[in-house]
Amino acid sequence: MKEKRTAAKGGKNGARKDRARKREEKNFSLPHYLLLMLVCGVLRLRFGAKSVLSESFRAQKKKGAMLVLSNHVSPFDFAWFSTPFLGKKVSFVVAEAMKYSQPIFAGLIEGYRAIVKKQFYADYTCIKNIKRYLDDGVSVILCPEGKVSADGRTAPMAFSVAKLVKWLGYPVASCVICGAGLTRPKWAHTSRTGGVVCKTDMMLTAEETKSLSAEEIMARINVALAHNEHVWQAEEGRIYRGKRYAEGLDDLLYRCPVCGEEFAMSSSGNTLMCAKCGFSAAYTRTGKILPAGGGRAECPDRIDKWYDLIAASVAEEVKREDFRLSEPVRLTMENDKGNGYKYGVTGVLTLDREKLAFRASAEDDKRCADAPDLLEVPVRNLPSVATLPGVSLDLSDGKHTYRMVFTAHRASTKFALALEALNAPS
Repeated sequence: MKEKRTAAKGGKNGARKDRARKREEKNFSLPHYLLLMLVCGVLRLRFGAKSVLSESFRAQKKKGAMLVLSNHVSPFDFAWFSTPFLGKKVSFVVAEAMKYSQPIFAGLIEGYRAIVKKQFYADYTCIKNIKRYLDDGVSVILCPEGKVSADGRTAPMAFSVAKLVKWLGYPVASCVICGAGLTRPKWAHTSRTGGVVCKTDMMLTAEETKSLSAEEIMARINVALAHNEHVWQAEEGRIYRGKRYAEGLDDLLYRCPVCGEEFAMSSSGNTLMCAKCGFSAAYTRTGKILPAGGGRAECPDRIDKWYDLIAASVAEEVKREDFRLSEPVRLTMENDKGNGYKYGVTGVLTLDREKLAFRASAEDDKRCADAPDLLEVPVRNLPSVATLPGVSLDLSDGKHTYRMVFTAHRASTKFALALEALNAPS
């Protein structure tokens, strides 16, 4: 009898270990982990990145899995927030749209077993996966802004992240990335060098996630992740060098600070110019913006200050009862393989005080058969959207991801600012 009980016990333990092994294989791939760390190491050397790890972070890293909340200032951030976990299992939450940017990204994301999330929607599958990974001893990195910052500052974060932290009940670390948004700004056409610093620290113990209210947790998150790249550059006295230094900045700073004309700005080299009034300014390697060409016109001396003036103008515009934006766009959508975008249909994207709507053109004889005729999303459901400054705006109906590419004015930045203003507390 004793031998039978021992055999049964051994069988149960073997089955349990087998299930654990299968779960590990499902959420962690050692070959892809090693490949990721190799790529991260190359990028760190290329851009002069370093990590600053607090003692409390080092201790928790040895102790076990944690949730890491990070700011998000560049498309290369995975290289900065992953390397502090060298030697330990780590995964991260990736926006579903990243799979469609390039086929290689889809393969790497799936191979690494990264956690995929639909942006700006409550994705319960993603939430359950985060919990499963943590339970299996894999730390998870999450960027609660939900998108790469366009202007180099930490964007407002949804209150739901505090609820998630409380529900998970795991220790929470903060990761603040400095300089990455200057090394590869979201609006830029090129990369530049000057250094990146990744600072990690512990924000909450497991006990605090349970004892503190969601409001108190959110307050800690806001304080811990607050960051402004342009202020940091000025305080550090950093110089960033690169070619075509200001090109693309006109897609972010699309409104002339002198005459107020929209979509008349252009850029070349390190210079911004207004086609209407002739104003020009130089974006310098110290981060300063200075009037150029012998002109005396004053302008904001930093990107964030200029962007704030534009945001304030949009905030006033959306207060009008007849507020309405309308632009022709080309709708693209995820392809059948789920590893890129395909052409959908042309149409018009319209935003008013109630909804963001896309209407397909009836004359488009090249349209994709499964492209939508109409998409409508209430403004209240879009406190934030992912954009490529000036170029495109991403929209999801909960089932599919669509990228609206602007074909007349490069107006995606204005649409994003208008949505933020419409959802701002009154």
